[in-house]
Amino acid sequence: MSGWNADYAPAPEQLRRQRSRLLALVGQRLRAGWVGWELARDRWQPVIPVVLEFDGGVQLELAWDVADRLSVSWNTIDLGTAFTFVGRPHEWRSSHPHSFAAAAGRVLTGWAVTENPYFTGDVDFTGELPMDLVAGWTMAGLWIEFGDVGLHVYSGADTTYVSDAPQEHYRVTHRQLQEKDAQASGDPTISS
Repeated sequence: MSGWNADYAPAPEQLRRQRSRLLALVGQRLRAGWVGWELARDRWQPVIPVVLEFDGGVQLELAWDVADRLSVSWNTIDLGTAFTFVGRPHEWRSSHPHSFAAAAGRVLTGWAVTENPYFTGDVDFTGELPMDLVAGWTMAGLWIEFGDVGLHVYSGADTTYVSDAPQEHYRVTHRQLQEKDAQASGDPTISS
């Protein structure tokens, strides 16, 4: 699609590799956020990467694949080119979802990692999440701060979602992507 060069790796590894480039965006103004838009159904297609376009022509492309694999690519997508995805016409559309519109024009002030809990053994999930039985935390997304506005770009298991707040039961950690903290997610089943 539009020249995209995916670069999937386990999220902790990807953040170690991309840390300096991501931190270099602090102080840069977000021009717009872009998503792949399915024309026939008039809706956002979250299996397509999201694109953050900054002043100076820097384009950050983010996509999650499976729970812990993150693709971070730079300036590979042609936002002016429509494309076909699974046999349906799509285009790139800015300011959707609403959280992108709220962040547009603001200066990036910080990064963090979001994590969600995982459980092992026989756990009853019929009521509230049993937070006293959390076995550990897995990396689930990126929290991108624009002063008092934030973007949560997170994994939906083969999809990339965006919201203006971390999801319920997620925690925000590893502020400014500290190298020592971004190495392990806490989940022994995830390679890092």
